[in-house]
Amino acid sequence: MGSGFLKYRWLIISSVSGMLALALVADGLWRHPSPSVYGEQFILDEWSPVPFIQFKPMTLIFIFVFLFYAFLIQHLEARIALLSRDVRTFLFVISFLIAFGSLYELFFNFTLWSALMSVTGVANPDILVNRFPNPKTAVSIVYASKLVLLIFSVSAYSLYFLHRIGGGASASDAQ
Repeated sequence: MGSGFLKYRWLIISSVSGMLALALVADGLWRHPSPSVYGEQFILDEWSPVPFIQFKPMTLIFIFVFLFYAFLIQHLEARIALLSRDVRTFLFVISFLIAFGSLYELFFNFTLWSALMSVTGVANPDILVNRFPNPKTAVSIVYASKLVLLIFSVSAYSLYFLHRIGGGASASDAQ
């Protein structure tokens, strides 16, 4: 493999991952153009590329969006490292805030998911929806949980990445 590939390897992997995620979103919207519940079009289908392993489109979208983001910031690492310490610290704090906000939402979704399964006796979590706060815009619990987990994962990776390149404030900065 040439030096061109090595130089752009993270960007290439990021681009392929992003295109796969977009293709999955487009496929879900094309197959199910008028879902009765928001996000349902990404959990209705099951794909089994290998025996005994099944994926919902939302699971694959989660994987490919995370890979897109992680490899994109890896490609941009040198540029991000050149940002001022204040900007990197600001990004670190915002990532931390998003991580904990999404962690709360994740706990909320799984608590609601468990409660709805207990109260309704439903064995298939794919049909559970959250009708709060607006019953006209019900959201699939499975979709919402995976979306919030994606947000948490991206923000947690951002924290790791920024800490690794020196984006978080350290004790020596306080002096």
